[in-house]
Amino acid sequence: MAQTKFDKQVEETAESLMFGIGRMLASRDLDGVKRTDATFWRPDTRVLPKVEGRVPRRSYKPGWRRIAARLSWLGAATEGAYLIGRHPDTTVYKAQGLWENWEATLAVLETGGIGTASALAVGGQAYGLLTRERRELMREWGVPLHQALLQGAGVECGDEVDVADCDVIEWHGGGPEIWVSR
Repeated sequence: MAQTKFDKQVEETAESLMFGIGRMLASRDLDGVKRTDATFWRPDTRVLPKVEGRVPRRSYKPGWRRIAARLSWLGAATEGAYLIGRHPDTTVYKAQGLWENWEATLAVLETGGIGTASALAVGGQAYGLLTRERRELMREWGVPLHQALLQGAGVECGDEVDVADCDVIEWHGGGPEIWVSR
């Protein structure tokens, strides 16, 4: 028995849905195009050759971060849809209760905010320790290379110059560095 047009459309829709779910769970770009060399555990180091156009920021992240964000949003949307669909009156009543008792809601959010700030502080310290080698390499190799290229191009660093005469103004930790071509 031959497939009808409707059967083919159903089959194509089911296939694209399964591919989409597979890409989401594999933490790949949902359109199926691989743009960077990021893996599940490691962020990217470069954009792949033959990639044209703008590369979205999410393509640079490691896969575990993409899947964590996707599953968090999916879980929140599913829970919200379940609560509204299954118990709409109770959901509205609870939301109104949170809105009317905003002091208690803020007290809970403050406690959660303290926990979030603590987690961010610990995460920032861990990130600082894990990326220290990369920063040292930049200080050792990247900055001298940058300065050598600027000198080769005839650009010099001026301490006290008029900002209107400057080619580039860069902000660093202590303040601006002004580069003037002479």
